[in-house]
Amino acid sequence: MATSSDNTAPDAISSPLIVVALDLGTTYSGYAFSFIDRPDEILTNGTWNSQKYHLASIKTPTCLMINKTNKDDYRFGYEAEDDYADMQTESTGEADNYFFFDRFKMELHVQKEVSEQMLLYDVKGQSLPAIEVFSTAIKALKEHLWTIHIEKNMRDIKMQDIKWVLTIPAIWSAKSKLFMRRCAEMAGIQSKRLCIALEPEAAALYCQQKQRTIDEYGAGRSIAKIGQGANYLVIDIGGGTVDIIAHKKIIHDKVEELCSASGNDCGGTRIDREFMQMIKTIVGKNVMEGLKKEYTLDYIDFIRVLEIFKRGVGNRKKATINMSIPVTALNDLCKKFGKGSFSEAVSQSDYKNDLHIKANVLQVQMTLAREKFKSITDKIVKEIENVLARIEGLTIDTFYVVGGCSESSIIQEAIKDSFKSKHIVTPEEPILAVLKGAVLFGHTPDFVTSRVTRFAYGRRIRPIFNELAHDINRKVESDGEFRCTNVFDLLMRKNTKCAVGSTQSIEYHTYEQNQAKVTVAVYVSENDSTKYVDGEGCEKLGELVVDIPNPTSERRHVHVDFYFGGTELVVTATVKGEMTPCTAQFELI
Repeated sequence: MATSSDNTAPDAISSPLIVVALDLGTTYSGYAFSFIDRPDEILTNGTWNSQKYHLASIKTPTCLMINKTNKDDYRFGYEAEDDYADMQTESTGEADNYFFFDRFKMELHVQKEVSEQMLLYDVKGQSLPAIEVFSTAIKALKEHLWTIHIEKNMRDIKMQDIKWVLTIPAIWSAKSKLFMRRCAEMAGIQSKRLCIALEPEAAALYCQQKQRTIDEYGAGRSIAKIGQGANYLVIDIGGGTVDIIAHKKIIHDKVEELCSASGNDCGGTRIDREFMQMIKTIVGKNVMEGLKKEYTLDYIDFIRVLEIFKRGVGNRKKATINMSIPVTALNDLCKKFGKGSFSEAVSQSDYKNDLHIKANVLQVQMTLAREKFKSITDKIVKEIENVLARIEGLTIDTFYVVGGCSESSIIQEAIKDSFKSKHIVTPEEPILAVLKGAVLFGHTPDFVTSRVTRFAYGRRIRPIFNELAHDINRKVESDGEFRCTNVFDLLMRKNTKCAVGSTQSIEYHTYEQNQAKVTVAVYVSENDSTKYVDGEGCEKLGELVVDIPNPTSERRHVHVDFYFGGTELVVTATVKGEMTPCTAQFELI
């Protein structure tokens, strides 16, 4: 049976006692859970702490340290940062035995070819298969939950009692979603016990739940009341992406999607990249590469300092804002590559009037700091405008703004100034909106009743060759017949509104005598008019390999169901005439 999603496939999760959500974010990660009989009482780890940096946060940094020879030796989050930093300061060379990956989630958004062979590069440029990195990160979160909470406080809970929810950006490709499911399986989570939650949808459910709390108990922070029939946007501004969805509320706890999700890579780390690019412009590429590879600890510290620095920009009233910098490392590298000192490099740059160095502090003019923010606020506003244009004619009065960067006063001001007639709402704990909403989604996966397809879905077929319609170069002979290879057969058009569980049924059959397998290859395309699966804008999502019991010379038939409208495409298959369903796995290619 293929992967299942929500409760739309036959392999739905049965009788869990607890729902656990895992949120692997670009910058920060965490988990949350609640019991089936108390779904609204959502628990988290509380506070994650760093001993080295003396930091505490409600989620832990998304960084991973893996031993090069023993993959079972790994650390995640603050523990990875602390241990790797300690190794870097020692002269034993122990750090050379480890990979250190930081903020790696965005690779699944920017990479065009997502596959099990895809590589990720760590802070020193060393590579490891991405599937090992992501699966180890998921495993680390899972094991932290198990060790700290379940083994200590809930010993009666077994793995089979847990329904797992994994959060994924709605704007990710279908292939990236399938990749993450595969990573979760490698981390020890059974596919049949896992559902995928789209991050802005989870946040929408959280906002609805917070509204109910206020309505029923009159407590908490004011939040916009969305009535039946009303429309709203959820704008999830995370570390890597901005993810936007438009919903119409049908009835209590039921919504439908108005258009497919939209967004881009203009989250909080885009600001970091702007500042790092500024330093790179001043000192040159060689210095920045040297900082990462030769002064790795200083580089990691610099990234953390940037995270703290950008939080203070919006609330700063003075004309300047200070940021700690690794002066010694930068001075050494600048001299090595003929730039003099770091101070001299700054004084000779285009930023000489905006940046000043005092000891190990870089003093930045607020006008420059705000200018760096503008690079993403303009993109966020543009993405919101794009969504509103796609649903032109529908009234939307309320924007829910959530995510790790949603509390930035600069970002909030940009949205409010651009959409003055809208009610801009940031709920309690916006950084936890996705995570806690994902727990709620695990309890009510039918919250979204219909979705709009982001791609055209099709299958690969080999029809009888038609000289008027087919490319002559694709003509092949098979068992005495001429067929056309790699034809894209459209199953579902792009931008189609699909009720959850919408089904397309197709009958396949064997082409050759004694054929032992039938392969159902599924493709996604940017265009409905795609003719061939190897055409531009078309890529293979995966394939379902169906074993044919007792192959014969007679033609055998396979009934295949494609389930649309869920957070994932679900495909199931049954060989006709067999008493039991065939065993098949939807494989990422």
